[in-house]
Amino acid sequence: PPGTPVLPAVWAMRRKRRIATQEVYKWKARLNLHGGKQEYGLNYWETYSPVITWTTVRLFLVLAMLNKWATRQVDFVLAFPQADIECPMYMEIPRGFRIDGSRKTHCLLLEKNIYGARQAGRIWNQYLHEGLVARGFKQSKIDMCLYYRKNVALLFYVDDGIFCGPTNKDIDEAYKILSEPVISKEGKVLHRAFVMTDEGSLSDYLGVEIKMLPNGCIKLSQPH
Repeated sequence: PPGTPVLPAVWAMRRKRRIATQEVYKWKARLNLHGGKQEYGLNYWETYSPVITWTTVRLFLVLAMLNKWATRQVDFVLAFPQADIECPMYMEIPRGFRIDGSRKTHCLLLEKNIYGARQAGRIWNQYLHEGLVARGFKQSKIDMCLYYRKNVALLFYVDDGIFCGPTNKDIDEAYKILSEPVISKEGKVLHRAFVMTDEGSLSDYLGVEIKMLPNGCIKLSQPH
């Protein structure tokens, strides 16, 4: 529409390294929206989004150690775009893309919640909360990023999650529920399936190496 601001597109490049060896295992190129050009009240409003506290993470590590629970780390793949966008926004054609036209006459209408937007974390958190509640998870009254379902707990920091439960079978059940859509009796999709990867037993989290010692203790460190 005439007069609608077209927001810049920004490429972000980074290398992900394994904490223990510093080996590069992933090269990432992510297309972002330039959130610094957004205008309050026009294309964003609230931006706050909660994250799990390390107090809660350490508590559940201790509980897992004492009760010999199983743990599982999961990663939500391209988490933010799994949710729909909050309001109509337009972004310029990214550098490197060739189109039948020019960047002065063409732009992109965003349909998904894209990284870089000021409210992107909040929209993703709300989408995740709705999906968990729809699947029978209950939110903790103490930590907003801790959820329970039966005897399994799920902790998450933005798109990095940890499952804790008595057995791997219990965790497998919870993982399967999240990776399938919620469908009503009439066949309507109430909530889409989450796209996730199973990262296996907990070995590192948010840049902290988690090592099980022979004496049964857990060591948290940042060796690099």
